[in-house]
Amino acid sequence: MFETNDMGRLEDSLFFPPQPGAHRWAYVALASNQEWFFVTYEAVQDEAAHRQQLLIPGPQYLLGLASRGGEGEKVIEVQLVSPPWLNESGGWKMQPLRRVRIVGRRFCYELDDGNCYPFELAGQPSKVMWSSEGVSVG
Repeated sequence: MFETNDMGRLEDSLFFPPQPGAHRWAYVALASNQEWFFVTYEAVQDEAAHRQQLLIPGPQYLLGLASRGGEGEKVIEVQLVSPPWLNESGGWKMQPLRRVRIVGRRFCYELDDGNCYPFELAGQPSKVMWSSEGVSVG
């Protein structure tokens, strides 16, 4: 999950006010050492496309976003942001995601480069829960 701190809250701008009920933050904190997703989402209203980048804290929330219906809404791109324990490197990585699979009760992430995280789930029987080939949600 992401957390915010009152010290990071920004004052509303007169020139670019946020949507009603929304607040702007200078930063957010990741409250756990888990993977998260950077999602580019598009909604078309009155023939105008509006793109927004979303920080999604876990696979269940990504799947929820991808499954919600809405005319003219679609996920444009998803990038997996993985911690070192998941990508088995010395640091965090942000990589384009091709598919989210489920293997037993575990999520498996297939990247555009063909790698899978966690590596031990690659090649295991799985069910595709989300695919970039079918990113449209509306």
